[in-house]
Amino acid sequence: MRKGVTEDKAVVADILDKAEVVWLALADDHGPHCVPVNFAVQGDTLFVHSGKRGRKAACLDSGALMAFSAAVDMELKTSDDNACELGYRFRSVMGNGTPRPLDGDEKLRALDLITLKYAGRAMPYNEKVLAITAAYAIDIKSATARIKE
Repeated sequence: MRKGVTEDKAVVADILDKAEVVWLALADDHGPHCVPVNFAVQGDTLFVHSGKRGRKAACLDSGALMAFSAAVDMELKTSDDNACELGYRFRSVMGNGTPRPLDGDEKLRALDLITLKYAGRAMPYNEKVLAITAAYAIDIKSATARIKE
């Protein structure tokens, strides 16, 4: 394994807990599709939401293997005289998994986890919006963390 890369689940979980956005790498008949989303993580499952229609939902509904990434603690490294010293310090996660749509109580639990992550508390849902919202569990098959200092 490359220097600074680990499969340590505690390190992966810490980065995902601190990340504000996760990028989903999806694919369909039109090719690759990458989209940033709000999310929550619990154990080996990533939870995301979407409208019920559209390219992202269709990709997630397919159940095809997809990838995700997130980064935290981004800090620019500068140099006055050597371009090779430019870059970033960061901690990141890359992984893949299989999405599955949720409904009923599972859907509400996923949405509650996402709401708790961003709002810090449970909140009511607008029933009209809830009716057109999909929630997905992405069962993480593998994930690695990279620490770049």
